[in-house]
Amino acid sequence: MRTPLLLGVVGALLVGLVAAPAASAAKVPCVVGQKAPKCKVWTAKVKFAADGDTFRPKIKQGKKWSKAKATVRMTGIQAPELSSYSRVGKGRRGNCMGVEAANELDKLIKRRKIRLVAMKGGSTTEGGRARLRRTVQVKRGGRWIDPAMVLLQKGLALWFPNGSDEWAWNGVYARLAEQAAARGVGLWNPEACGRVGPSPDAQFRMKVKWDGEGTDSAKNANAEWVRIYNDGPTPAPLSGWTLRDSHLRGNKMQSGYRFPSNAVVPAGGSITVHVGHGSNGGGKFFWGLSEIIFDNATADKKQIGDGAYLFDPHSELRAHLQYPCRTTCSEALDGNVGLTAKYDGLDYEWVTVTNRSSQWVSLDGYEIENQPYFHEFGPRDVLAPGKAVTIWINEESRIPLDRPGLGKVMVPPIAGVLPFQSTSFFRNWALPSVGILSDSGDVVTLRNPAGAPVAGACQSWGRFSCPKV
Repeated sequence: MRTPLLLGVVGALLVGLVAAPAASAAKVPCVVGQKAPKCKVWTAKVKFAADGDTFRPKIKQGKKWSKAKATVRMTGIQAPELSSYSRVGKGRRGNCMGVEAANELDKLIKRRKIRLVAMKGGSTTEGGRARLRRTVQVKRGGRWIDPAMVLLQKGLALWFPNGSDEWAWNGVYARLAEQAAARGVGLWNPEACGRVGPSPDAQFRMKVKWDGEGTDSAKNANAEWVRIYNDGPTPAPLSGWTLRDSHLRGNKMQSGYRFPSNAVVPAGGSITVHVGHGSNGGGKFFWGLSEIIFDNATADKKQIGDGAYLFDPHSELRAHLQYPCRTTCSEALDGNVGLTAKYDGLDYEWVTVTNRSSQWVSLDGYEIENQPYFHEFGPRDVLAPGKAVTIWINEESRIPLDRPGLGKVMVPPIAGVLPFQSTSFFRNWALPSVGILSDSGDVVTLRNPAGAPVAGACQSWGRFSCPKV
């Protein structure tokens, strides 16, 4: 999990922030066309957009227009970066789809009166430049539209979640980005900018570990990671490629983690990029950050989430995973696997996942969650119809041979012997503590590789309930 920051993307065009003008007394819905909280509103006008998510308007103060121009960083989106800023048609250059995003925003807002809206009047980006965080509304064809929505629908921006003050747009913007990705438009097309990138035969998919095991803290940055799989027939070298979340980090034009020259995703294999510090090797790479960066997904009113994005050296998006999936996804194991937990005792606990379907199922990449602990399944964990896998929570050497009322327990356990009639194989969680499941109340659930809970694969007791996200 991270606390989201909105950092700068526009270089020479940005100047120090002037004091934010007072909003008008009237309030408007934060999200156009939606039932949403009411927001503070300012009237402004813009000559042109600096790039796809930043501009410098004049803001109306009473009956007069401010002479100084504040810098506005649009809430909720991250447009591709520009390397050369100019007005449309005057030499804009930048990353793939960056010019298109800037031109689209320019077309929507330039030389128009617009509304700037925010949940809190004092909302600014963090960091030295502290720009105004605002969503934009502009009247087109007699109705108010949100230019950020247009950019997301056309695939010209990533969803950039906000978990603190300006959260009203998270759910709507996330869904629009998801839908654009499903259509493969704009930056979601891996050949959007007319180039066939390196490793065209690679078949990438990703897993984001956004809620690391243990306590979320800067000291635990390596508990967050991104795994990149290559299901294609040939290895995929990643020299010069970059991995990023929705944030802008590091070099503006190569933001995120830049892979070293020896990084390769093997055919049929994977590599893992940890967020924190460490030594590269054995298929593991380290981003080198001293902070956690991925937001924990929520199903509450703030609709928080995030994503991981893999760009090739041409700045074209080759793989992504935005989470949580809210509109375009389905989970194959929903209702097809079950989960039971044995929790009555400090030294004798296990979790069993059972295949209830008539088909073989793979649990590769799925995880058993009992906060703050996780157990990840691997490629070997494939279940036949009606069969199960049982996870011992403690090391086998700690499991007693006899338990009052239960009879003799096999150590190591044997599939088909009570109480494991359906268990086809066993795994060992090997946690450092003893007895993690609370007898008075707890919850254990199965999550898919995107972090979503699998429907029907959860057990809760006491005051706890199964998660929605």
